This record gives sequence, structure tokens and C-alpha cells, in this order.
Amino acid sequence: MRYPHGLFGWVDLTTTDVEGARAFYTELFGWTSQDLPTPMGPAYTMFSKDEKLVAGMTPQQPALAAAGVPSLWSSYVLVEDVDAVLATVEPSGGAVVMPAMDVMDQGRMAMVSDPSGAVVGLWQPEKHQGADLFNAPGALTWNELQSRDLERATAFYAAVFGWRWEPAGDGYLVANLDAKQGEDKSNAGAMAMPAAAPAEAPSSWMVYFAVEDCDESAASAEHLGASVFLPAMQMGPGRFAGLVDPTGAMFLLGSFQAA
Repeated sequence: MRYPHGLFGWVDLTTTDVEGARAFYTELFGWTSQDLPTPMGPAYTMFSKDEKLVAGMTPQQPALAAAGVPSLWSSYVLVEDVDAVLATVEPSGGAVVMPAMDVMDQGRMAMVSDPSGAVVGLWQPEKHQGADLFNAPGALTWNELQSRDLERATAFYAAVFGWRWEPAGDGYLVANLDAKQGEDKSNAGAMAMPAAAPAEAPSSWMVYFAVEDCDESAASAEHLGASVFLPAMQMGPGRFAGLVDPTGAMFLLGSFQAA
């Protein structure tokens, strides 16, 4: 593996409107896209920034779209052995949402949920080793759990992936991965579900993309058809905004300049 076991290394969009999403994200982030054929039928889209892989996209299954399930971004933890990790999920209080399956010669994947119901992907890399670019404009910069049972959820991730949680103030927790290269061992964040969230909002993993200027990018996203659920604001060392893309998928922007 190119990256250590337990690292968030890939995100992809499951969308009700592939072409609408493609137009939106390529314009907003300057991504290019390439459609790869799959034996299952629909193509899988790879998004790149400056010729470096940053994210993927797949069409939502028609039955889910018909049921009104919204488009969504999914986060994937890179693991050495999907099946070995799956064996720890239920004993740790989670559930297997999608059993392990091989994805051609690209890797092996599964989907699991933590005890609070948040779903996260597992990816065992083969040819596809994850993203090439992180923490740069147009690339993944953070993954954050918003949970209705933070204590049980964080214990689950510690048991399954070996993450070491540390408080970061105001009830926010940071998951550290000691195998991560460099001094910065942070891998993800977690917080209790915000009080302002609708009662029906489930626990979920949120995806943050880096941008040079949060306010400008949020305005651009609105111009391209997105709606705002979190206006741009300063939080700690960065400035962040939350958006819903034109196909219904939620994501966040983050820039790390002064307000």
C-alpha cells in the first residue's frame, strides 16, 4: 500500500445526475474527468486536478433515486485486508452495510456503519491506491464525523482502525493515526450532531475540499446552482462553508487563510 492502513484516502460521489455533477465540479474546482468502463454497466468517473487523482463519481442506482435517496459523498478508509477488518466490525458494535467485493483489478471494497449509524467505506488498494493529491485547492482536505452517539462511534473507530482520539476544544475530537508520515498525525474529526440539524438527519461522514478562498468558492458554487447550508465562517485556523450541490449532495469547503 502506498498509504498506511487506517488513513482516509479516497472519496466518491454517488449522484442522481452524473452530467450535472460533472459540469458543477469541473467548473468549481477545475477538475478534469475520465469515465472508466465497468463490468457492472455504468462507467465510474475519475476526477483529477492538475493530472492528479482527487475523487470519483458513480451514478446512483435507479431504485434508490426513485425512492428519493439524495446524492451523497462517501469517504473510504484504506486498509490492508478488507475481510480482516470486516471481522472486527460487528464485535465492535458496528454493522456490515455492503459485504466485501472485488472491483475488477482496482481493489476490494466494503461499506460498514458505526454504532451511531454513520456509513464509511473500506478500500483495499490494488491498482487504485487512492487519491494522488490532498490538502491542496480542489483536493480532499478533511473528513468529519457528525454523530448522534459520539462516545460509542469514536470507540468503534478506535477498535476497528486503531485511531487515537484527542480532544481539540468545544467538544471536537481529532482522530490520530500514528502510522501516518510526518509530524501531523491527524486523520479525521468528530463532533456531536449539531443542535440545529434536522431531527431526521442521520449520523454521517462529511467531506471537506480545500480551496484558496472560501468565500469566493462558496459564491461560485451558488452561481453554479449549489445551495448553502453553512455560510462561510471562521473556525479555528480556517474558514469553512457548507454546500449542497445541484444534485443534492452535501460537502464543505475549507481555506486556511486568515479571515
